[in-house]
Amino acid sequence: MTWKRITDTETVVGMLPAWFGRRMVGLRGSFGLLLTTGDVLRLTSIAAVHQSSDGIILLDILLDHAGVPDGVDLAWRSKHFIGSPVQGASVATVNLAHIVAAVEFTVAEMAINPGDSSVLFNDEIEADNDAEPTEAVSQSSE
Repeated sequence: MTWKRITDTETVVGMLPAWFGRRMVGLRGSFGLLLTTGDVLRLTSIAAVHQSSDGIILLDILLDHAGVPDGVDLAWRSKHFIGSPVQGASVATVNLAHIVAAVEFTVAEMAINPGDSSVLFNDEIEADNDAEPTEAVSQSSE
C-alpha cells in the first residue's frame, strides 16, 4: 500500500464532506470530532490528508486541549473529550472512517495572517466584511 500526503487546501477540502472541509482546513477554531468510540477528539485545525492506494484517508490534525469546552450543551457533557496528551504535543493523525460527526465549539478564524499577500485564500473567505457570504459549488463527474 502506498500513501500520498496532500497539503493543498483546495484539494483537501474537496476530499472531505462540505462543512467539515470548509470550516476546519486552513482555519483555526475549536472543533470536535465524535468518534465511533463515543469519545470527542478536540482539535483546532486540519493540516493535511494522507490517502492510501486502497482509498483509506487519514487526517493530520492540530489538537486542542482536553476537557469539556466552555459553554457546551448539557447533553454533550457526559462525553469524554480527548485533546493534547501533554503540553506541546499538538499534532495527531486520525482515520476519517472512525469519525461519526464533526462539531464546532467556537467560531473559526483564519489560521494565517491576512496581511500576508503570498497566501491564497479559499473562495468562501471574503475580503470585504460587508459582502454577502457566498458558497462555492463544485460538481463531481462520478
